[in-house]
Amino acid sequence: MNVKQIKTYMVEIGGEYAHLDDRQGNLFGCSWSVHEGFKNLQEQLDCFVPFEGKCEGSRSYNKALETYRVASNLVYDLFNNGLMNRKGQFKSFFGWAPYGRPSDISSDQFKRYERMLEPVMTQIMQEAAIEQGVR
Repeated sequence: MNVKQIKTYMVEIGGEYAHLDDRQGNLFGCSWSVHEGFKNLQEQLDCFVPFEGKCEGSRSYNKALETYRVASNLVYDLFNNGLMNRKGQFKSFFGWAPYGRPSDISSDQFKRYERMLEPVMTQIMQEAAIEQGVR
């Protein structure tokens, strides 16, 4: 997954990348970077992800599912733990990470992070769904 390619679906506003829909207002909500229209797909994909460890065939026939698993775990750590456990991995995977201590992150910043991650997670989920034959 090349995160830099995903940024082409975003626009730069004030030095930050934002989803194109942000210019029109938040028409649809997202929760922890998953657009509400993809919640069902997220639940279906979660059924394929093991409770522990990598996906079977993570380097061959389940590459996109493994990417989804890793991205989901990193997003969880951001919104649940403020990246206390995986800040370096998050930055390596997504190409950016919040600055400062987790206790200094405001709710507005978390909302901005959701908007920044939503198009990335949408693409990751769509690629995993195609790979797994989920509709």
